[in-house]
Amino acid sequence: MRLALAAAAILLAAPPASAASVEAQYTARVGGFRVMTIDVMADLRDEAYRVRARARSSGLALLTTRFDQTAIAEGRLTPSGPRPVIFRAEGDWQGERRLVEITLTEAETRTRLEPPEVPEREPVPPGLAQGGIDTLTALVSVAHSVSARGQAGCAMTLTIFDGRRLKRIVLTPAGTGPVAERPGVEAVRCRLEGRQIGGFWRDWDRAEAEKTQFGAVWFAPPFDGAPVMPVRLEMGIDWLGTLVVSITRASPVASQQAAR
Repeated sequence: MRLALAAAAILLAAPPASAASVEAQYTARVGGFRVMTIDVMADLRDEAYRVRARARSSGLALLTTRFDQTAIAEGRLTPSGPRPVIFRAEGDWQGERRLVEITLTEAETRTRLEPPEVPEREPVPPGLAQGGIDTLTALVSVAHSVSARGQAGCAMTLTIFDGRRLKRIVLTPAGTGPVAERPGVEAVRCRLEGRQIGGFWRDWDRAEAEKTQFGAVWFAPPFDGAPVMPVRLEMGIDWLGTLVVSITRASPVASQQAAR
């Protein structure tokens, strides 16, 4: 589930430009083998956004790990950026139902977990979680910024709370250029560094768990008239190597369909 949420989070952003509602599909590969499929639908209005993603195991991953999870983020679009209201992720992980629901307000962050957090994991202190944003809204923020400012929009630091873990993500501009597997597409490239800062398993090697992971994400319109959105992600994932997530199709949809 951690891998599914991380990848979906990075690929669910779409800034408020051109088509207001877009659906897209992404394929994730590790070592060249397909391991996950992500279906995305993003609906952005003048003052609100709703993003839905379904991440499910596929290909080689079906032999070892089965999951099927849908995440939804809703919030307001303001001049200073997206403001989240609620994040909900629900689905099946290895035959077990899991739910994360986060209600985010300026006053407090409320979290509901099913099953509840286990004693073996350190809880994220409420003071640290306050001010963090959900994974999907975080990337809506990045894409919104890149759409408005080009590669300069990559420069930001985000604190992301997924209900069980807290992460600090630092993005920096890394130029523009072609995208692998997307002939003719010029994209903005953001360098990405991520580090977990809360919600550790108690028996983990803390120095190893706190290690920074490195990657990059490319932003470009996937079709004529489309908003700028992620078209490729590369991210180091511990001993497994590099996760590569690439867009395979994208198209505009009616706002009524996206709002379902």
